[in-house]
Amino acid sequence: MSDIFDEVEESIRQDKMEGLWKRYRPFIYGAAALLVGAVALNEFVLRPQAEQARNERALAFETALNLLEDDQYVEAEAAFRELAEGNGKIAPLAAQYLAQTQYEGGGDATSATRTLSAAAAVEGSPYERLSILKTAYFSVDTQSMQDLEATLGSLVEDEGPLGALARELIAAKAFETGDIARARTEFNRLRFDAAAPEGVKRRAEIALAAIPPAPASADADEVDAGTTDAPDDSSAAAETDSADIEETGQ
Repeated sequence: MSDIFDEVEESIRQDKMEGLWKRYRPFIYGAAALLVGAVALNEFVLRPQAEQARNERALAFETALNLLEDDQYVEAEAAFRELAEGNGKIAPLAAQYLAQTQYEGGGDATSATRTLSAAAAVEGSPYERLSILKTAYFSVDTQSMQDLEATLGSLVEDEGPLGALARELIAAKAFETGDIARARTEFNRLRFDAAAPEGVKRRAEIALAAIPPAPASADADEVDAGTTDAPDDSSAAAETDSADIEETGQ
């Protein structure tokens, strides 16, 4: 008897499965058709279109570079601008060259700075910190030391090559504004900066050789005039420490 009951239950289950299949079969077929269609659309339509678009952008970028190398700045600026304002991954790189074209072609530091500021506004972009540094270079002549430090921000604390270049710009600005002591200190530190490119280190050595020592302050002159022939031990020690700092950058 138990076998008969099992057969009845099995028959009932099969009937239920058959009913469910007949009920939901159109939806299952439709979902499968949509999946196959989506794969086919991606493989045969969307992917080729995306590949073609990338190739066209790469060709346009190469054309813009050739225009820039041939000093055709108006045409190069238009080509780089179109790429920079697009949505492709090449847009941030095109923005860098657009700023270069604006600065070299017409000396338009304002437009170049604006272009780089827009590129730097994209946090996490590999061009973010590079854009900040270039912005500082393009505007250094019109900025005070305080403004320059604000433009560079935390970049001066970066331990990589870009940070060294930022500190070199600070040192040059200090010399330009007459702050000889700071200029010599910054250049001297760059000499011993392990992360600084070799070119930065060489320029720091040249600058230190060319920049005269910082002039003594008036107070120091008065103190020196009032001292006796016997030198003060504390003053000698301070001078020794200062010389050590100048020599080692520490």
